Amino acid sequence: EFIQEARARMASHVPRVRMLYRKICKELYHYSATRPVWGEFIQEARARFEANRDVTDEAKIQALIKDGEKWLIDNKCGDPYIVPTNPGGTKFQRNVPPSLEIVEKHS
Repeated sequence: EFIQEARARMASHVPRVRMLYRKICKELYHYSATRPVWGEFIQEARARFEANRDVTDEAKIQALIKDGEKWLIDNKCGDPYIVPTNPGGTKFQRNVPPSLEIVEKHS
């Protein structure tokens, strides 16, 4: 019974930690000029997550999650990388083919 309660408590924070890790990885992408540099940033982030993997104290886990979320807010990139063909990118809707209405009207 105690083990089931412990698993239930652990399961409640696992999705938050997973999403925090993913958000941090995506945010670190904006700070790197190349994929190898991004990979180094991710390895450092992963090492920090792994260092706290075996923490079982619920209060400590919540404090670590709050620290990670605060880091994410404090280190938000002011000039994020945008894929050129995505909305907001430099090539978005460049040379867009004309709509069918215009083509049919002038044919």
